[in-house]
Amino acid sequence: MKWLFFALVLALFGGNVLYQWMLNQPSYLLIVIGHHSWETSVWFALIMLALTVFLIWFGLWLLRGGFRGIGNQLQKVFVGAEVRGQRQTAAGLIYFIEGNWRQALRLLTRSAPVSSAPLVNYLGAARSAYELGDEQQANSMLAKAEEENPNAGLAVALTQARMQLLAKKYEQCAATLERARKLSPKHPVVLDLLRQVLEQLQDWQGLEKILPQLKRQNVVDEHELERLSRLVYIRQLQQAGQQDFSADAIESAWQKVPKNWRQSPEVVLIYVKLLEAEKAAINAESTLRKVLQKQWNSQLVLYYGLLKGADVQRQLLTAEGWLKERPGNAELLLTLGRLCMRNQLWGKARDYFESSLKIQGSPEAFAEMARLLAHLGEHKRSTEYYQQGLLLTADHLPDLPMPEVRNG
Repeated sequence: MKWLFFALVLALFGGNVLYQWMLNQPSYLLIVIGHHSWETSVWFALIMLALTVFLIWFGLWLLRGGFRGIGNQLQKVFVGAEVRGQRQTAAGLIYFIEGNWRQALRLLTRSAPVSSAPLVNYLGAARSAYELGDEQQANSMLAKAEEENPNAGLAVALTQARMQLLAKKYEQCAATLERARKLSPKHPVVLDLLRQVLEQLQDWQGLEKILPQLKRQNVVDEHELERLSRLVYIRQLQQAGQQDFSADAIESAWQKVPKNWRQSPEVVLIYVKLLEAEKAAINAESTLRKVLQKQWNSQLVLYYGLLKGADVQRQLLTAEGWLKERPGNAELLLTLGRLCMRNQLWGKARDYFESSLKIQGSPEAFAEMARLLAHLGEHKRSTEYYQQGLLLTADHLPDLPMPEVRNG
């Protein structure tokens, strides 16, 4: 404060000295502009010039400060609105994740105009509106999203497809996903959704076409891919049997099955059953025989005993050849007993049935043995075998009190 007081005193003293000096220095200034003239002293003119310069500078400073203040206020308004929009968007997305669709729709819709990423707002709002049952508003939000970003066609299509899938509108969903595939043919999410839709539509041919892409893009794991492949070829075989129900149609569908799946017991069994239903048991027996020579399967062996081929004697000899390699196989022994029955070899059939029962007592073996004994006149033993087989079909009977056995 002392130096400020000293500076003020010095300024007053200096100003007084300068003023006295100017009074003792006569000066004259004449300004002529056209027919007008002004007379004054040089010192007064200099003072007025300095004052004018100061006033201009001060005016510009005020204007600049005013504009800056207005700009700051406008910036506060717009920046504040953007910040609020971001906060509302963040809150809306949290509600969206939590499944609070009504709050999510309200906040995402309100903050969309000032959001830095309005596409996200509109897509989230569309899904929220759909979950609330307002399909019209959901479509409106999707339209706004596409207007906001014309390059976001894939995101819009995927959002729409998910909503259609949830509503079980599978035909519409498939059409939407085909549109998405044109935008991005290899997109994993598009392929995964299309997989689900085609399975629901039971479009097995369409599903078969995308199987290679599902594998290349790692859309599903190996276990799921195997399940889908098996399902596709089984359903195509079954459809061939249902639509035309002819051996030619079934054979045509079989030829489309890849070689690795022609060794699948489940697929083979469906194929031979269709052939048998079409009175083509000869082809069915031949197919089963070839598969069993390469790959042993108990289920196929049992079915081999149910088929009546063109030469039942040769069929028996073939199965007996397998017995040399698998002497203790209960399913094969049951099949041999049945083939002996077809060849009317009753004693041999009885031996095979007994051998099968000693290794593994199955309801089928007990029933076959009981049926044979009944026709041979051994009704008491036949009844015993029926009872044992029946008990096997009712596993885990509870321990209950029983009446005493009455004699006579």
